[in-house]
Amino acid sequence: MRAAIDYEQHRFAVGAALSGCGYHAVDLEMLSSRISSAQPPGRSPAEVEAFSPCGARVQVVGKLGPFTYGSRWLTRLRCERCSWVVALNRGTVEQEIDLYTAEAGGDRRGALLREIFTSILADAPPGPESQAGHRSDLLAHAARHRPVLTVCAECSESGLTAAHGPSVSRCPHAAVVCQECSFTADSWAGEWNGVATGECVVASPCSTLLALADHYGIAVKGRGESL
Repeated sequence: MRAAIDYEQHRFAVGAALSGCGYHAVDLEMLSSRISSAQPPGRSPAEVEAFSPCGARVQVVGKLGPFTYGSRWLTRLRCERCSWVVALNRGTVEQEIDLYTAEAGGDRRGALLREIFTSILADAPPGPESQAGHRSDLLAHAARHRPVLTVCAECSESGLTAAHGPSVSRCPHAAVVCQECSFTADSWAGEWNGVATGECVVASPCSTLLALADHYGIAVKGRGESL
């Protein structure tokens, strides 16, 4: 199986969700035993029902490649639960933390998220190898509520300079929000899938991150004010 899809160096592949949208991880070591016992011999991975570490039913598609940080398929619609399982298995926790905190665009709310991740890693019990558990799911829960720097529609469409002039270094309408709590467009919006439409925009840190900060005794600067 591995030779057929060229994953000699990777245990996890990208799987496409069979229900809804999004990309998940598929444990090839676990899947290989199912393929080897499948009939007739030589059955391809895409013909074998697979489940991701988070429990989603997925299809293995060779062109999606391995579940790695350089994958273009995982820049959006990446399953946070699967991603943390993979990071804990590979020992790429720092890269995983950087992946989510970077979306704050340098805002200090990214540092708050980093503290929360670090506290969870030090406190929550580890789960079974390559499977979802208390630690990975709590990390994923925090990751879904990560602070995300957003800019105005003009910046998104034409860029900062075209929208506001060469002397402006930051969008004047920039905001750091929780996209999980905010209302965002779904697949019906085409290329704007995942973009906030404006009716319900929730500032970060949201109540989820504040609750986690309280639990772990993390001080939140400017609490009750605009950060």
